[in-house]
Amino acid sequence: MLRAARSSAALAAVLLLAGGCFGGSGGGSSSAGVSHARFVAQARAICATYQKRIALLKGATTLPQVAQQGRRAIALEAAELKALRALTPPEADRAAFGHLLDSLQTGIATAQDLVAAADSGNTAKVASDAATLRAQLAATNRLAAPFHLALCSS
Repeated sequence: MLRAARSSAALAAVLLLAGGCFGGSGGGSSSAGVSHARFVAQARAICATYQKRIALLKGATTLPQVAQQGRRAIALEAAELKALRALTPPEADRAAFGHLLDSLQTGIATAQDLVAAADSGNTAKVASDAATLRAQLAATNRLAAPFHLALCSS
């Protein structure tokens, strides 16, 4: 029972990262002189696309399921991150947006560690990585605020 609860908590952490749970709409490709509002709309459109795909992932009650769903979530998050990195933010937003993307990358790395721990059956490491990932998600959420890309949960 405890193992199932830890597995569910770990998957929840991975899925929160993976979704980035960035909401919003709008879209189009980025251009050199894009305004902050247009840039935010573009980023939100990318995030909304991936959020829908991540929402389709199933829950997990065992470590093998956490690993399997975690790999799927990580693949989606990596694709989302790549699409976000392809945007060209306005000059005033470049540093802050770069920090946000770096924070997402750090979260992906932690999620990969969590999946590896689940693959090896290391429940304690899964729990530790899940806690680390939750803290990273909170930090990413703070970095996302100027872009109205709030995480669903921290």
